[in-house]
Amino acid sequence: MADLKKTMKIALFGTCRIGSFRRHFDCTDFDEAISYVHSTKEIIQLIKYITKQIEIPDTLNQFCFRAGILKRQPVVYTDRFLSQFHEADLFVIEICAMKKYMYQGYYLHHLAVDKRLHYYKDTPQRIVDGTTVQHQAREEIEKDLSEIMELVHPRKILLVSHINATIDVPRSRLQIAYDRVAGMTRRALSRVLPVKQQDEMQPQVAAIGKRIELISLLRTIAQEKGIAFFDPTVVLAEYPQKEILESESPGLPPGHYTLLGEKAMGLLYADEIKRIME
Repeated sequence: MADLKKTMKIALFGTCRIGSFRRHFDCTDFDEAISYVHSTKEIIQLIKYITKQIEIPDTLNQFCFRAGILKRQPVVYTDRFLSQFHEADLFVIEICAMKKYMYQGYYLHHLAVDKRLHYYKDTPQRIVDGTTVQHQAREEIEKDLSEIMELVHPRKILLVSHINATIDVPRSRLQIAYDRVAGMTRRALSRVLPVKQQDEMQPQVAAIGKRIELISLLRTIAQEKGIAFFDPTVVLAEYPQKEILESESPGLPPGHYTLLGEKAMGLLYADEIKRIME
């Protein structure tokens, strides 16, 4: 394992959630220097931009890439990107969304138009209004993964999914009333039977349906194409979610690792890389 850490370079195409690879390996900086990418379409666009297969006008470049949005200016291309691409031994491809944000033939970073966050306020109104948001079907994602494989050939790929976290689900008035009646029944029964008490106000939790769909889809496609696949949800078998994932602002699902989460994921990824490469 020590030899792998010294000799191999990993190309990261995804979000901050795969940044924990840096704890154990030399990695490219496409994510921080250019963009975190979420969908297959964003990944293909970024690879083609790095390899000079496409150019993106400065008027749109700023809104296609996360670094441009944060700095409020277009990303400046450098040949360092191309060198890192060619130096990479393994490509980690994280796909965590089935949505694509399209404007005039280019794929925007969601921060440019996502009204749940403040960044969209710096995007020209014509772009916000003219952006089309579409859900990708299995056939499109499967085709895109085949194209990604061709773009990075002959290097290997590790396909990574989103983590299948759970979220609190607000209860309806009917549910609250039902729970109160159920609570009174449990308390009455507890006087004669040993019934375990439950907090009536404890929030319900539910898995995120879209993530379940995406993880299942990616696992199936990876098996069919012979690609290594990793579902980070396995970390939740060892740690409670609240220790692994940070709490987000209201309306946003869990998506960022805690410090413990980053350390735990780094170790899991290191083991997975060893399995793939050796």
